[in-house]
Amino acid sequence: MAKMGRPKVDKPADKKVTVRFTEEEHELLIEYTTKHDLTMTQVVKLAVMEKLMADQQ
Repeated sequence: MAKMGRPKVDKPADKKVTVRFTEEEHELLIEYTTKHDLTMTQVVKLAVMEKLMADQQ
């Protein structure tokens, strides 16, 4: 019988990072996610990758 469940991915996102925000920073993040129809995770990942790529140039 075949295994049930979610299929395995090539590069699992299994690393976790915790970030603390002030109330004002959190509100700005919520406003941005709502305006751009993104999740908080997507916004944080995009911002980090953008910064990392800019520093490489």
